[in-house]
Amino acid sequence: MIATMLENGANNGRISLKFPGIRKEQIDQIRAEINKGTEQTKRKLKRDPLICIYRKGDIGIHELYAAEHIRYAFSLITSDVSLRVMDFSEYIDKIGERPTESESALKRRIQDQYTRWFDECTMRLIKTGPILHLLTEPVTLRDTDAYYGFRRGRARGYLVAGLKLYVEMFKPRAGVG
Repeated sequence: MIATMLENGANNGRISLKFPGIRKEQIDQIRAEINKGTEQTKRKLKRDPLICIYRKGDIGIHELYAAEHIRYAFSLITSDVSLRVMDFSEYIDKIGERPTESESALKRRIQDQYTRWFDECTMRLIKTGPILHLLTEPVTLRDTDAYYGFRRGRARGYLVAGLKLYVEMFKPRAGVG
């Protein structure tokens, strides 16, 4: 029962209230058994740079949404071309009496926004390479600085500026996943 609660993300306080005799050491031991990674593997885990920047208050929730839009557009552009034949023209999805955007129209809009954002970044001298590197690869800010030969903190500046520009241009309010 305790292992199931820990797998579902329950915190220590809730478990100790439900099972009054259990100690924190016992909970930690069960949690360690669930997490099968070795100590070497746990040391190699890296924090998501976006979450770190968000927690410090340099970006807001809209910038996190913008990052998801950029990731999605990049994946659409770089994905393999495949053929799908489906015809749902007789069906119209309605939410609040308005027809919803079709999937292909959404993909086209996201890609168009990405292209316009990319061009605007170029005009404002915001390098998009480090931004895309951070958003599409499992790397840290320090890794990106080293990869591009920047001084420490330069990739972070480009990331924050690029995300703020995307929000300024398109004001994304929700994720696209």
